[in-house]
Amino acid sequence: MLGTRLKSNKKAVHTAAVVVALAAISFVAVAIGYKGDVDAYYAEYSGGYENESFIGILFQSNYVLYPELLEKSGRQYKIEDLYLSFEEQTAEQAVYYGNETNTERSAERLRADCILSVQQHLQWINELYTTELGRRMDYCVIDEETQTVLKNTTRNPEKLKDGSNNDYDYYIIICYDQYGNIVDIRVHGKDADKFLKNAQLVANSQDSQLFTDSQKTEGYALLSGTSDEPGGKMNVTQQNPRNATFIYAMTAQQMEDFIWMPVYQVSEYDDLEVTNYIGGYSKEMAYDMYGMGRVYLSILAMMVAAVLVLTRRFPQHTADTAGTRYCMEGILLIMVFLSLSIYTPVVDLVCYVNERAGNIRFPLDFSYIVSYVILFGVMFVLFGVWYWCLLSIRSVFTGFRSFIGERSFLYRKCCEIKSSFGEHFARWKRELEETDLAKNNKRLLKMLVIMQFVVVSFCCCCWFFGILILIVYSYLLHVLLKLYMGRMQKHYNSLLEATNAIAKGNFDNSFDGNFGIFESYKKELCQIQDGFGKAVEEEVRSQRMKTELITNVSHDLKTPLTAIITYIDLLKDEHITDEQRKSYLDTLERKSLRLKVLIEDLFEISKASSGNVKLEPVSVDICNLMRQVYLEYEEKMLENGLDVRFDMPEEKVILQLDSQKTYRIFENLYVNIIKYAMANTRVYIQAKVQEDAQGRYVHIEIKNISAEELTVNPTDLTERFVRGDAARNTEGSGLGLAIAKSFTQLQGGMFTIETDGDLFKAVIEWRRF
Repeated sequence: MLGTRLKSNKKAVHTAAVVVALAAISFVAVAIGYKGDVDAYYAEYSGGYENESFIGILFQSNYVLYPELLEKSGRQYKIEDLYLSFEEQTAEQAVYYGNETNTERSAERLRADCILSVQQHLQWINELYTTELGRRMDYCVIDEETQTVLKNTTRNPEKLKDGSNNDYDYYIIICYDQYGNIVDIRVHGKDADKFLKNAQLVANSQDSQLFTDSQKTEGYALLSGTSDEPGGKMNVTQQNPRNATFIYAMTAQQMEDFIWMPVYQVSEYDDLEVTNYIGGYSKEMAYDMYGMGRVYLSILAMMVAAVLVLTRRFPQHTADTAGTRYCMEGILLIMVFLSLSIYTPVVDLVCYVNERAGNIRFPLDFSYIVSYVILFGVMFVLFGVWYWCLLSIRSVFTGFRSFIGERSFLYRKCCEIKSSFGEHFARWKRELEETDLAKNNKRLLKMLVIMQFVVVSFCCCCWFFGILILIVYSYLLHVLLKLYMGRMQKHYNSLLEATNAIAKGNFDNSFDGNFGIFESYKKELCQIQDGFGKAVEEEVRSQRMKTELITNVSHDLKTPLTAIITYIDLLKDEHITDEQRKSYLDTLERKSLRLKVLIEDLFEISKASSGNVKLEPVSVDICNLMRQVYLEYEEKMLENGLDVRFDMPEEKVILQLDSQKTYRIFENLYVNIIKYAMANTRVYIQAKVQEDAQGRYVHIEIKNISAEELTVNPTDLTERFVRGDAARNTEGSGLGLAIAKSFTQLQGGMFTIETDGDLFKAVIEWRRF
């Protein structure tokens, strides 16, 4: 019973044994003391069926059974014909009952009120008395005119009328004549003389009537009153059953299980009134009514107080039990079971032990002692379990909040549910605040509609209170919508500020803030900002390139023209020798040819940029073409010490290209290598046929090491008049790579320049198979 922790503490064990033993001894002592009082109490009320109050109930039941008898005999009747009599009288003759302030009614209203009152009163009697009487005793009603018999048993109580039935130890026979007068009363019981006297007193009093005077004055019926019609008034009187005999009887067994007793309770008028209790009765009920169960509950409560005092004042006399490992709710269920469910078995056990032990006698016999020892043992176990439960939750007396938090299963689950609800609510709130207007929001709308439907449906089920709930709900909805609109306005202002910043030319906005339902526009704003930034950057670069283009074109055209003009002036000198003249003419020719190449390249790049180039595609073996162009410049590459390595497929790679334009592409690339590649290095020329989701394509790479440091942006190298040497000391127009890129793109290819330190790489791709 006690846990290991408790057993390890001797003081706690001793204290527990003492408290539990005292509780069990106290209970046994009270149980022994109650025996005599309960026996007297039981004896007093077990014969209550012979007193006046109970006999009055039997007379009242006559009015309920009489219409059932007429219905069984096939006779037509009306309630007002059975029990009411309406008689118009003059004002001097009128006799009425009850409260005169309620009597001013019309004749029809008076008649209707009386009939309704009778029907309600008969129903009340039937529910309160007659139905229960039918379960506890036998009754029989005889119609003297038709000899129809109405009864609720297979026995023959009707034979009691002529005295030929001896099965019943208790009966009362009530006979009414044709005028409703009681003409005969016969009884049989424990005290027949007293029984008959009480029956006659009831028969001659208002208790034998359908309505007593007290019931009339309390507003049950308002059975009598005056009519406000001119010429007279109406008097209402009661009628009794006619030509009928009523028999109520009980066998010995029925008498043993039967009790009638008055139960006192406070009425709605704050007056002490008596209602009658009819039902099965036993000694166990007597012990319960006398308070044995309340004694058991009182001892449990005193043990709670004892543990409270011990925990706070003498903690060394208490200890934790094995129950501390269990949740609080489990311990409380055991305590509820001990206090409520065991309540009735404990009372039954006390009754059983007291009946078994009998009256106290000296010297005490063995059975008497054993009976109460058994009772003590059972109560010791029950109180011990109760004390164990109290020790298992004793920490509640020192720290209620901490105890609930640590030991309550429901509290932890509620916290989990609260946390889960908070997460879901935060997610719903986030979904609502960050609704993407660019997406389909059917799910959100469906959720909101369902929530509204649930709330309105619940309000409709609450009838009038639903209106109050709707008012509160509408106010809360107004507050939430106001907050939501405020947040949405804040997010809109953030969006407006961001767009204004972009409009003012600030392209460095971070957009770190929350835009709420406009969050989807953040990505678009970032793209717009990046696009504007790139456009501005491209425009600045374009303006810079135009300036550089003009400068470079002017420089490249001015250099040969200046040389030509200079040498023409020298040729005009008459004193030059023939050798000098020849040298000057060679220089003029070379400068003129350079100027011619420069002008031709300008025309080529201009036509390529405008797309005004006529292509004549033919089947070209691209690998063979690359080798053929190399052979044209092999000697110059060897002079510069360049070791060219080819890595190309052995089979033919046929593309539909313009052979002349393609030849010019690779020619410009080889010339660029000869001009700018570092001497005595390797040049790698690779071609591969690859395949991706779009199909097959040729991937060509030409790589070399630059003699000079590459400080120019790779994308700028393909612009016009851009050269690797910024000083422009080498010969060339700066249009070679630009022409190669334009011719590649005109033929549907891709041309890019990549650099990695001093590594220069030209990449070309074609899909024109």
